Amino acid sequence: DKDTALLGRRQQPVELLTWNIWQSKGLSYFMSKRTLRLVSGGSLIFSAPKAQWGQVLRRLRVSGVNDDDIFIEKMELLLLGCLTSRWTRVIEGVMSVSYKSITVSEQYEELCKLLLQRCKSLKQSEIALNSKVEETLEYLTEMLESRFHLLWKLPPALTAAAIPSWSPLFGRYLGEIEKQLKPDLSTTRCCSCDKDLNEHKDCELAERVWCLYVFHIFCRCHQTI
Repeated sequence: DKDTALLGRRQQPVELLTWNIWQSKGLSYFMSKRTLRLVSGGSLIFSAPKAQWGQVLRRLRVSGVNDDDIFIEKMELLLLGCLTSRWTRVIEGVMSVSYKSITVSEQYEELCKLLLQRCKSLKQSEIALNSKVEETLEYLTEMLESRFHLLWKLPPALTAAAIPSWSPLFGRYLGEIEKQLKPDLSTTRCCSCDKDLNEHKDCELAERVWCLYVFHIFCRCHQTI
């Protein structure tokens, strides 16, 4: 199988310590004072029509902060805006995740299956129920202008929790992960793992796969957005 080959044949399951570290990182991000302030502000901003909050984002400037940092903060604000209606459920989901002996490649395979299933069985009514999230993600997609690698500038837990599998952006993000998993690709690597061993254990790439697995497969926080 092509997807299995991407990660090599002899992988060890994610270690319990690594699992707990990633879980704590995600929870720490969601519970930090800074994040909670952004969620509060995002809830207010995105309660307005798209035309209005779009103007707010375009005018957003922070004294002493360069344009790249402002762009990243806008992305973060948009994704947090997708979570405001289910914030408690996301926190509960992170807290309830218990250890499972599973490799990074097995997690990735499950995500690929999910993407394929959603492409085949997606119902328009499901998107209609999430029109606010849909238009927010559409705005982010347009803002990125095919620079989907910039999603790697955001915390892995946020990106995984905020982007539902029915969104085209989910497939784009998973595609960026696939580029990193291919050993023969000349893409700039996001981690320092040995390219010859082609195994990812506790690096950022493995963490991003794990976060997607946890939110979309394990605790299914996206089922009822």
